[in-house]
Amino acid sequence: MKKLVLDLDETLLYSTTESISPECVKLSAQGSDFYTMLRPGVRDFLQNVAKKFECTIWSTGQQAYLEAVWEYIGVPGFTLWGRGFCKKIETTDGSEPYEKPLRQITDDLSQIVLVDNTPSLFAKCPLNGILTRTWRGDMNDTELRHLAVYLDWLNAQPSMQRNHENWRIETLCLRNCQ
Repeated sequence: MKKLVLDLDETLLYSTTESISPECVKLSAQGSDFYTMLRPGVRDFLQNVAKKFECTIWSTGQQAYLEAVWEYIGVPGFTLWGRGFCKKIETTDGSEPYEKPLRQITDDLSQIVLVDNTPSLFAKCPLNGILTRTWRGDMNDTELRHLAVYLDWLNAQPSMQRNHENWRIETLCLRNCQ
């Protein structure tokens, strides 16, 4: 089964220390409260991909935070990897200080893809990265609905490694061809 790695924060949900919307839910991890809101369609999206891929949720957040959020989401069948599974890297340009090494999950990079909103995380495996728009609460967002169509198509390909830069345009073409 092919493998799908999904970033958590600003890809599937948005968490903050203050409530910014009626959709925010107050959660707690290790004695700290925070507010989380889910990207539109996230539960349906997760249920769909869980049937087709071996899925890992990978966050640079602490494991306790990841587990609290995942309990709220309530979709079974995912491996949860927090900051402890990320590789800390030194940066001087202010970019993401963590790397998500896909080889920790599989040696066959043709059978894995990473969905994330941080392009610098694709530097070591550029043909395995699908860049999503950063999400911070727009309840009219449709990114996951389009991504589901693209992942369905990608799952049917012999290799998941390719230039995913134009995935949104390709999804529109796929929808128009059906």
